Amino acid sequence: MTHKERMLEAARGEWPDRLPWVPRIDLWHNSNSMRGTLPSKYRRDAALDEIADDIGGGYHKLVPEFLKVRSPEDNVDRGIGVYRLWGMAYRPELTGVEREVKKEGDTTLVTYHTPVGTVSCKILYNEEMKRAGASITWISEHVIKEPKDYKTLGYIFKNIKIRPDFESYREYQKKAGDKGFAAAFANLSASPMHHIMKEFLDATQFYLEMYDHPKEMRQLSEDMEPYFDQIFRVLVDSPAEVIFSGANYDEMITYPPFFKEHILPYIQRLADMAHAKGKLVLGHCDGENKGLLDLIANSGMDIAEAICPQPMTKVTVREFKKAFRGKVTIFGGIPSVALLGESMAEAEFERFMKNLFREIAPGDRFILGVSDTTPPDAKFERLLRITEMVQEWGQLPMKF
Repeated sequence: MTHKERMLEAARGEWPDRLPWVPRIDLWHNSNSMRGTLPSKYRRDAALDEIADDIGGGYHKLVPEFLKVRSPEDNVDRGIGVYRLWGMAYRPELTGVEREVKKEGDTTLVTYHTPVGTVSCKILYNEEMKRAGASITWISEHVIKEPKDYKTLGYIFKNIKIRPDFESYREYQKKAGDKGFAAAFANLSASPMHHIMKEFLDATQFYLEMYDHPKEMRQLSEDMEPYFDQIFRVLVDSPAEVIFSGANYDEMITYPPFFKEHILPYIQRLADMAHAKGKLVLGHCDGENKGLLDLIANSGMDIAEAICPQPMTKVTVREFKKAFRGKVTIFGGIPSVALLGESMAEAEFERFMKNLFREIAPGDRFILGVSDTTPPDAKFERLLRITEMVQEWGQLPMKF
């Protein structure tokens, strides 16, 4: 079987021949390429996929390349969470809005002028972020600063037109080939209110605003509904097998009542639409998910990706499997600290991984990966060792 076939069978609750192994190495690659610290056998400009081939797992083609842009237009609207990146299956167009862009050193100031008001934000990408392998810029000044900004943002999102861009997506899909499924990216947020939380305010200010300006926030959420609906409709008609929608769930930030009211209905809506077209839905569940497990299990989500267990969170792989009840495929399972020499000595790493395979057994609904991603200072040899473990222990059903 190919890596893609294994991943899709696991995602559908079927049994591939062996455990799919799909390490995410983009941040590791970004950082080590920048620092000139790739393993000695690679050129400094060695491509990510070249190294992934050497590791021997599948390709992690889920998250767009936020910084590898064709033109500034691709990610100029990062401050409002809107992208036009290569490989995406849709292209958003701002209408009735005049955008003004100014560079100030490592910072980009973007101002949006509309008939109902003006809003602005600042985006940062500096040398420290590059050396750390950061794959996305940082919002250093958020777009909501005072109550009148809600109406302006509502106008912007009500007037965004979503156009299919299936040719761009097919190029991405072709690049992945039989090494992995290429997820069609919807948004880093799963819903309008989640988008407001992630993109327009920092987390603390978001909750203060929910208390101080609930009416304005609710209205903005309603104004953003057509934006999400357009994206969902385009993606379920796209050539993709898997749709990526929503990221960074955490029981403290997206706490259970918030998740149930403001996120769950949108995942369920997309899942119903996607399943009717034979497609799967993936969410990037990389935070502390202990209080969210039942909600994720009942969301209609097919794949919970970037699942991070103990010791980095409170939840074991066995507990994830029990909570998901065979309804959701786990993608992840290896906490990034397991790849760091200063966090785990070699003997401890070997014990940890053997125990992880015991917890994964018999291996149904599981795609092995690094949660959330391979860190810049990871020991590369451990990725190769995990490939050996999959070859040795990963035939399904696993017997431990």
